[in-house]
Amino acid sequence: MANPKERPKLGPFFILGLFFLVYYGLPLSWKITAQSTFDEFHAPIWDLTSRISDLSYYWGHQADSKNTLISKNRDLARLRADWEVKNDYRSYWEQELENVKQAKAHLTSLRREIGLDGEQFFDPIISRVTRRSLAAWWQELSLRKGCANGIWPGMGVVYSAGIAGKIVSSSSNSSRVELVSNSSFRVAARIEGDDRPVTFQGAGILAGGQPIGVVLDVPHDIATNNKSPIWVQTCDLGGTFPNGLRIGTIDHLEDSGDGLFKTGRVFISADLGKVSEVTILAPIPFN
Repeated sequence: MANPKERPKLGPFFILGLFFLVYYGLPLSWKITAQSTFDEFHAPIWDLTSRISDLSYYWGHQADSKNTLISKNRDLARLRADWEVKNDYRSYWEQELENVKQAKAHLTSLRREIGLDGEQFFDPIISRVTRRSLAAWWQELSLRKGCANGIWPGMGVVYSAGIAGKIVSSSSNSSRVELVSNSSFRVAARIEGDDRPVTFQGAGILAGGQPIGVVLDVPHDIATNNKSPIWVQTCDLGGTFPNGLRIGTIDHLEDSGDGLFKTGRVFISADLGKVSEVTILAPIPFN
């Protein structure tokens, strides 16, 4: 038989349960009054705790040593100096942003005065390739989308390695792409890192299956390095392609005969003959 001293005392739990029952049965107004009275009772205690915390913080800093105060003031001075520098930079970049906005507005005004088109934007249209025609001097692709999908002759065509060509004909549900290596393909281009326009023209496929092209009108001051071939990229003249898409690489340039320009062979990615899906760049009308 358990010792009476070891038996659990249920009295406190009974009293607590009775308190909750009584509180639950009280009217709502009494509960609100009791809560308000409870808050008013504790408010001075909370206020005193906050004041004691502020006072201890104050006297804690008063008790700091001279070296500690010097160190803290030095850190504060550094923070203020850093803030002032960043604030100056902010003013500088705000002014630069305003200058860019003014230059953009001036450029837009000049384009309208001389009749130039604005920056061209494109909508991408993805299509699968249905047929490849890769003869020595005539290279084409056939696509499964056409006029019904908003594809028209003259639109640029790109793929994962760069530009693939342009649309030369389009029917209701199919279209034909003239590849970048085709001898009749020409497009405005530029050398990577140089803004001066050059001309790219397709030149067929070599015996091993390597598609190539020719770059013309290259400025005479541009040089190549066999260890580091340079890229030929598209430029936005003509509006067929956006600026900066890759066409191919040049490893050698030679004089064109007039002493002013150079020409060179461009090596296009061999994946051009294996492409199974392309993206057609549909121009968005410029407003």
